[in-house]
Amino acid sequence: MNMMEFLRLGVDFAILRRERPYVLGLSITDICNLSCRHCRVANDRREMMSYDEVRDHLESNWRRGARVVYYEGGEPYLWRDRRRRLPELIALARQVGYLSVHVYTNGTRPINAPADFTWVSIDGPDDINLALRGVSADSVIANAAAFGGRCGIVFTVNTINCGVIEPFLQLVRTRLPARRVMFFFHTPYYGVDELCLSAEQKFGAIDTIAACKQAGLPVMNSQAGLQAMRTGDYPHPTKLYKVVDRSGDYQCCRSISQPEVCRQCGYSSCAEIMLARNFRPGAIRSILHTW
Repeated sequence: MNMMEFLRLGVDFAILRRERPYVLGLSITDICNLSCRHCRVANDRREMMSYDEVRDHLESNWRRGARVVYYEGGEPYLWRDRRRRLPELIALARQVGYLSVHVYTNGTRPINAPADFTWVSIDGPDDINLALRGVSADSVIANAAAFGGRCGIVFTVNTINCGVIEPFLQLVRTRLPARRVMFFFHTPYYGVDELCLSAEQKFGAIDTIAACKQAGLPVMNSQAGLQAMRTGDYPHPTKLYKVVDRSGDYQCCRSISQPEVCRQCGYSSCAEIMLARNFRPGAIRSILHTW
């Protein structure tokens, strides 16, 4: 870890408040081995970025100011270019100068790439995850438990799983000690659907998560971040994020042109980062836990 570079990043981000894309989300493939109910990105074009394309995006966005990269998909563990696999992309990002390299995965493959932080998507206990993602939660939990690196769980709250938040946290505390859960909320990227929470359901879920955190269950969201998700009172869209896939570059997310999607954004990490910029202690702890 380059502590001086991290300090410089912190000064630019929180004190000088320079407007630039600090975080790059790089969709290296849309190929996925699942067909989750909430996702229409997977297997859309069945494309992978080449190693050279990834390097070009890393270098160009590093020059623009990005210092944290998230590899996403599709399923990043399925990415390949000849003999190269995901570990080579993680090494490449560090070679370019990125200070923190993250990977989002569905956890169905053995988790072994040496990212600085790995986000494993699980949307509930076994039957719920099976209904939403088509795969047993038990096998994903086993892969996460076997992984020796730093990782956390992403649980996206929707109408099907909003009633199992506390039981799931109890399951994580038992099966994945020292791991914590970041709760996202279903975002209507493709229009309002059967997974969209009503305001009452969303507020109830937020209250449950906040109470579970207060009770000591492994919630990664800060209390301030949860309340920001309730009110929407945090700056978004933001220029601090950049998302890149083979179709183009996007400020904040691929739905930047849809104000209603932005209004109902469920990406809690964005709220945490914006609150950390305003020196909210819980949000700072949440970000430091992963960066």
